[in-house]
Amino acid sequence: MTNKYALFKKVCILLAVISFASCHDIADDDHYKAPDWLKGNAWEVMESEGNHTTFLKAIELSGFKPIVNGQSILTVMAPDDQAWQSFLQAEGYSSVEDMYQKNPLQLRKTVGYHLMYYAYDWSKMVNFRPTEGDGATEEQKQVAAGLYYKHRTRSMDEMEQMRGKLNGVDTTVTVYHYERYLPVFSHLMFASKGIDAKSNYEYFYPGSAWTGGSNGFNVSNAGVTDNEATVTDNGYLYHVNQVIKPLETIHTTLKNNANYSDFINLYDTYASFVEADQETSTSLGKVVYVQVHNPLPNIALEWPVTNYRSVATLERGTYTILAPSNQAISRFFQTFWGPQSGYLSLSDLDPLILQYFIMQSFAENTDPVFPEEIEKNQVMTAYGTPVNINTSEVDDRLFCANGIVYGMNDMDAPAIFSSVVGPAFRDTTYQCFLYALDASDLVLSLASDKANFVTLVPNNLQFNQNEPQMRLNVTTQGKNLEVYSDVDGNFANVSSGQARSIVNMHTASNVSELKTSGTQVIETNTAFNYWYVRDGKITTSALFNEQLNPAYQGNPFVGFHEVSNNGEPWNNGRAYSYDYPMLFAEASGDGLTHRLAVGNDKNYEYYLFAQLLQKAGLVQNGTIPSIVSDDTRYIVFVPTNQAIKDNISKIPGCSALTIADDYTISGNVSTSNKTLLANYLRNYFVSSLMNTITSYPYPGSSCKGSFYTMGTETMTIGEEGDGLYVGFSPESRVGVSRKYFSLPFAFADGCMHFIDGILQ
Repeated sequence: MTNKYALFKKVCILLAVISFASCHDIADDDHYKAPDWLKGNAWEVMESEGNHTTFLKAIELSGFKPIVNGQSILTVMAPDDQAWQSFLQAEGYSSVEDMYQKNPLQLRKTVGYHLMYYAYDWSKMVNFRPTEGDGATEEQKQVAAGLYYKHRTRSMDEMEQMRGKLNGVDTTVTVYHYERYLPVFSHLMFASKGIDAKSNYEYFYPGSAWTGGSNGFNVSNAGVTDNEATVTDNGYLYHVNQVIKPLETIHTTLKNNANYSDFINLYDTYASFVEADQETSTSLGKVVYVQVHNPLPNIALEWPVTNYRSVATLERGTYTILAPSNQAISRFFQTFWGPQSGYLSLSDLDPLILQYFIMQSFAENTDPVFPEEIEKNQVMTAYGTPVNINTSEVDDRLFCANGIVYGMNDMDAPAIFSSVVGPAFRDTTYQCFLYALDASDLVLSLASDKANFVTLVPNNLQFNQNEPQMRLNVTTQGKNLEVYSDVDGNFANVSSGQARSIVNMHTASNVSELKTSGTQVIETNTAFNYWYVRDGKITTSALFNEQLNPAYQGNPFVGFHEVSNNGEPWNNGRAYSYDYPMLFAEASGDGLTHRLAVGNDKNYEYYLFAQLLQKAGLVQNGTIPSIVSDDTRYIVFVPTNQAIKDNISKIPGCSALTIADDYTISGNVSTSNKTLLANYLRNYFVSSLMNTITSYPYPGSSCKGSFYTMGTETMTIGEEGDGLYVGFSPESRVGVSRKYFSLPFAFADGCMHFIDGILQ
């Protein structure tokens, strides 16, 4: 479309220059007459059309006449007298003067909502390009076409005095409100989303009809009756079939609706004031503030950002909220929490629970979300979990100045709350674990419906009795999960790495349940750390390793109990508590290599094997450098002390050695025999240097087949019944000791199995 306004300016300049020479001739010369399409400024155009008397009066009463009847560049949405009559009647006013007397601010807000900053021709209304501008290529115009849909108007609330938190202290401040943005629903907006314009628009505006067709647009609740813009001296004018009702923020919309008082009250527990941007305060000559709800979305702010130069964000940034009514929250509270949870009312809920509860009400989309997109499963929550509401059952469908509300009188449990981490959100007993989950940044992963999980849910007492001790500390800034440090004797916040370690050690993926009979090995989400389940009891590989200590007299297995979702599994798996007094932890300490290198106590079951390593010259400075190197992982099959004693004469290089009943070794190994013994012992080690090791061997693991050893032999690891065997050939295989149920002693650097014979 030709920019007639720019052409008109050039004509005016030319006329002004010529008028100094021959003013009396120009009026009679058709060549210099103003074109027919120059109709005057917006005020004059509406005045000449004759059917905007009410709107013009409203403009005048509201103080906007100098803008509309001047040189300010603007775009006007013009409802005619009939539209104003319908509006005033519906609002309970006899005339525009009556409205002005009874509610002058509302009239000013309404009129201002029809006056947009800047001049928007038809193409800009249909497909505004905030980044490329008029120079946008056809290819660029196809990107997010119609999605820059909000335009700044002159409608705004007055500053007001509000009381609330400023830097944590209750005080009264002057709150500034920014001008409203007007939603423009272009046919291209719906085309870009691949959805139907009419049904999706009228879902939110059932009292309005979609008039945008295949080349136009609607403006909030009003249809545009033009086929092109009317050019005025100071911009553009569009005729609309209804008075456009000013949209409020999501926060104001919900606060003004008593059905959502519980939700907005929960939301406002995060409310505080921050100073408005310096430019705003400077222009007003005093410091003013805005209300925010950090870390939640700031739905009380009219603008997503307060810098008016951030046009792309201002024109597009939108919140979509799935807001539960008081009725929905009450039903959900009674179903999910209940008296047994320790949370007796909404006000008792932990702030972190509230944060997750509220955030799951928001869609992650920054564009407006329409019902057809939800029906097509194209919408996720801010936490990346599916939005699966029935859009036909939504009670309140509200477009707001800064987003959209889907208001519901019924709600399902949010995905996170119904997942295997649900117990942490439901029960005060697991508050410490709740904060560990939050610090770990693993909550969303564990709420996924793409996999099954089993979680172990430690209680607060297990955190408090842990070594090192952990606690949930309450400060003026909130709650923090802290851990005690022996170094400085103080508590410090648990780091994200520590939190991830706790959560991963308490989580297993792609497993359906803990078995109550038989033996089960479960790989946790901490690599090469396991849960061992046997006959209804559970332990970890780290606790299982305690049995290697001759002084250990306990039983590493403890009881476990399912923590159900009202008698049912959670949506993506099962959760359990366990009876160990402290937290289950991953293997730590010096590792297996050091144990084998310094195993000088004959009460250790690996004592004779460790002594042979030393006699073979394989041990140096507490390690086994020729077999085990940094950043490698290995598997070693260790003959028991009795197996070595019974077969010492068959071990290469050991002909001069004898072993007493108490496993005391007598004799020396010559230099040549030392080499023979070293070469032989290397065959007991399978290393990740020469093999791919993704799991340690146990009944049911993937670690089976042929492996290169650190010697010259190839080792076969196989499974027979509920046990394992190893060997250099099928004829000489040796069984893994059943004393430990064929379960590996797993460490950070490798694992060990005891075998009942020697390898030949």
